[in-house]
Amino acid sequence: MKKILMVVCAMMFSVASFAQIGKSTASVHFDYMIDSPNNVGIGANYGYVFADNIRGVAEFNYFFAKNSQSAWNGNVNVEYLFNVSDAVTIYPLAGLNVLGFSGGEKSDSKMGLNIGVGVEVPLSSNVAFKAEYNYKTQYDGLSTLSVGLVFPL
Repeated sequence: MKKILMVVCAMMFSVASFAQIGKSTASVHFDYMIDSPNNVGIGANYGYVFADNIRGVAEFNYFFAKNSQSAWNGNVNVEYLFNVSDAVTIYPLAGLNVLGFSGGEKSDSKMGLNIGVGVEVPLSSNVAFKAEYNYKTQYDGLSTLSVGLVFPL
């Protein structure tokens, strides 16, 4: 796994990219949490490019109740944007998150780390498609797959 991650990072750093400082985005997405009973959810995020090719993102996700237990997740990530072409942007991400489960008489939340990768493909000048994989370190590790739409602000 470490070798694969190193190869992916090396490939990404070899691609030239230029993101516009001060650009903001908003995103809505559907989530699927692998290895969890609360596996289907929705989310939204706000992103801001604060340095060359570096976007900060604040995100919240809610996973619908299953067996009377729901889950939520708040993330703060940093993404490095690689514009592979005019049509594709790839980004590795890393950050902090809080993941919580609640239901019945039981609730729990833990702080952890995120690591992942995503891709954005423009559908028009006002909207782009996004797909993202995110690994969270809490509860012996959980993975999330997200697909959604990104809107420039």
